[in-house]
Amino acid sequence: MKVKADGKNIATYAFGNLFIQGEKLADTIAISIDRYHDGTDLSECSFCIRGQTENGYEVQQTLIPVIGEDTITLSWCVSDSFTLNSGRLMLELRASRTDENDNDTLVLKYNMQPVSVKPTPSGSNGPLPETAEQAVSEINAAAAAGLDALSEKMDSFPIDEVTARLDAMDGNIAVFLARPEVIPMTAAEYAASVHKANSLYVIIG
Repeated sequence: MKVKADGKNIATYAFGNLFIQGEKLADTIAISIDRYHDGTDLSECSFCIRGQTENGYEVQQTLIPVIGEDTITLSWCVSDSFTLNSGRLMLELRASRTDENDNDTLVLKYNMQPVSVKPTPSGSNGPLPETAEQAVSEINAAAAAGLDALSEKMDSFPIDEVTARLDAMDGNIAVFLARPEVIPMTAAEYAASVHKANSLYVIIG
């Protein structure tokens, strides 16, 4: 994923909802910034991205710059330190350099809108990964064994006998359906009714 700084502002909407709690490599985000800012060449700077969670937990990660003629590209392979806690995550990109006394001097801070770290679906009471994977493996093994057993039973199943029984049932049903419907009624009812075809009327007293 690539994002480009607009001056000292870096838009985060492209990855604002990308992170999920516990990810060890959520994504690699290439951040492109201007090499020169207010007449200062930033190619001699070192860069780091700093994060702060809702609970005040602070993390930071050093970024290696790739220097171009007019731009500097910083590849941020998001570490699991940034996705350790779910919730709102504030971000800030910093450029600093060493002075003549070998002291780090902060040169620039890039403004970045906060992003969101989604909570992991397993929850705090979910099984450990090893336990969950073992359960899935056991279920798959049981399903495979059941399919093998079913396949063996089908090989010895008397399908010809069952087919013959079904054919006989179809014949009996056809004979039954061919019989006329027997309808008992009085002479008066017979005279007043609409007579149905293929029906046998029995006049009762």
